[in-house]
Amino acid sequence: MKTLLLTIFAMLAAGCQMPQPVPQPLVCAGGDGSSCQQAVVIMNATYRETGLLAEKVWLDRKYPGSRETRKSTLSSAGKHYDLVELTTADGQAARVYFDTTECFAK
Repeated sequence: MKTLLLTIFAMLAAGCQMPQPVPQPLVCAGGDGSSCQQAVVIMNATYRETGLLAEKVWLDRKYPGSRETRKSTLSSAGKHYDLVELTTADGQAARVYFDTTECFAK
């Protein structure tokens, strides 16, 4: 009898579990990052740190061998941006704007 009750209880408990949300893929979309209007938009970042990682991956792909020299945050027209200044592998200076509005409050 105990075994039957434990089995029923286990089945009920398993049926009451909340379904886990399906994680959305991390996306870098939008422009080329040359200005706020052409910013690379970070989407589906669950945490601020995830957004920063997405920026790093994007920069590593677009500017392999580059070195970040400065980072700052900006706000304009209700949106939030990270401005990353870097030196490319061939010694050129570059500035890349990331729209972090979606992950800013996380």
